[in-house]
Amino acid sequence: MNLSFSLAFLRRSIWTAIALLLALLLVDGSVPRLVPTHHQIIKSAVALPDFNFLAWELNALSGIVFGGEKSLHDGLDEEAQVRLVLAYFERAKWIGDKEGKLKRLIEEEAPVATDLTEVGTAVPTSGHGQPGTKPAGGAKGAAIHFPEVVETSRELAALRRQQSEDRSIVESVLQRQIQEEIRRAGLGLPGLVWPPVQFVFIEPPLKLTVSPRDRISTVHSRVLQAEYNPGKLEASEHAIEDRTDLSAHISRIGGMAVFPAMVVESRSLDWVLETIAHEWVHHYLFLFPLGLRYASSDDATTLNETVAEIVGAEIAGRLTRRLYDRFRPAAEVSSRSIEDGFCVWCPADIWSQTYELEQSRWERYGRPLPFEFQRAMRETRLHVDTLLEAGLVEAAETYMEGRRQFLVANGYPLRVLNQAYFAFHGSYGTEGAASDPIGPMLQRLRAESDDLAHFMGRVRWFTSLSDLEKSLQTN
Repeated sequence: MNLSFSLAFLRRSIWTAIALLLALLLVDGSVPRLVPTHHQIIKSAVALPDFNFLAWELNALSGIVFGGEKSLHDGLDEEAQVRLVLAYFERAKWIGDKEGKLKRLIEEEAPVATDLTEVGTAVPTSGHGQPGTKPAGGAKGAAIHFPEVVETSRELAALRRQQSEDRSIVESVLQRQIQEEIRRAGLGLPGLVWPPVQFVFIEPPLKLTVSPRDRISTVHSRVLQAEYNPGKLEASEHAIEDRTDLSAHISRIGGMAVFPAMVVESRSLDWVLETIAHEWVHHYLFLFPLGLRYASSDDATTLNETVAEIVGAEIAGRLTRRLYDRFRPAAEVSSRSIEDGFCVWCPADIWSQTYELEQSRWERYGRPLPFEFQRAMRETRLHVDTLLEAGLVEAAETYMEGRRQFLVANGYPLRVLNQAYFAFHGSYGTEGAASDPIGPMLQRLRAESDDLAHFMGRVRWFTSLSDLEKSLQTN
């Protein structure tokens, strides 16, 4: 057995151990903090099965253990890798545009297709690229869009084929780039980033969160099979609420820290880089007390998620500035300056200072402040907290529905806005849906730390909110 084979086998064995550990930690996929009766009621009310973590890990490991490690991007220099990634995400935008166009064409054809079917005229199946029989006499203009549907379907299929061909190499490039940025930040061992960065583009499972109605707190959560059917989701949520008098919300998630991590294939490179780095932070924290206590309480969950938000955003921002910004048009370059109100690790009062500055500028000209989602969501959360603390549960729920409609009218199509929504999204302490002090406190700790490695070296040993408070007091 030669040395290179031994090292490769050892590396794959270690990765296997990590993945199996995560599978064992997550195999149940739920965080019950209720009496067993409620736990069973909720499980029986959900129309979707639980996500099978163990099957996912075993399937993913087959590619690592038996497929070996492939440097798919070998032979490409740094600039070629960057251009490959940028082309991939540009193609993702084209795919989204084509999907939107195809959906509109099909919706326009639907009434016509029904009429033609009734008179026995063949109609193509939209979206599959199979032309049908052109209706005689131009009945109701039915043939107008059929060629366009076929052509759009073909273009979409070609784009998806190219995306599929490039996906593995893009994953490989992004893994290596983020791993290098983590190493530059001093977060790994000398010459080694641990755990290794591993992810795949895939639609992650759904997340069910259950909260009491009279306060915002996660009393139950479970991870469900990825089947986004709004009808099933709403039926499950209503069934839980009717049977338990609790608040329920089923949400899509952008990523999940199984091993390899799951990441949604978004059209936004900046968002994807942040998500990959975010999930790696969870992998890293699983090796320390903070990560091991992830599901022990609401505070522990918020500590973990907010640390991952802060570190993930900073790692991604550094990588973007180092490699990608110089290859993108100036209009597309992400601005992460304090002046633009984006700085997840800045001192805790910077968000409010920026808000007050914007407000004063617009009030000077007698105009209302432009709509901004995070600000609107934070205003909503704070008012909901006030109503619930006063015992006005129904008033809070009426207010949330009104705010949901307001957000929809401003371009944010929220399906649900309730206590469970805030219990889930509020665990990300840098988001507007959060109201507890953990987010600002961690932002302050990051600002007072020498660098990212110093910050991570402190927070990874936390086991509770009191540890964070003590750390701030000693500065």
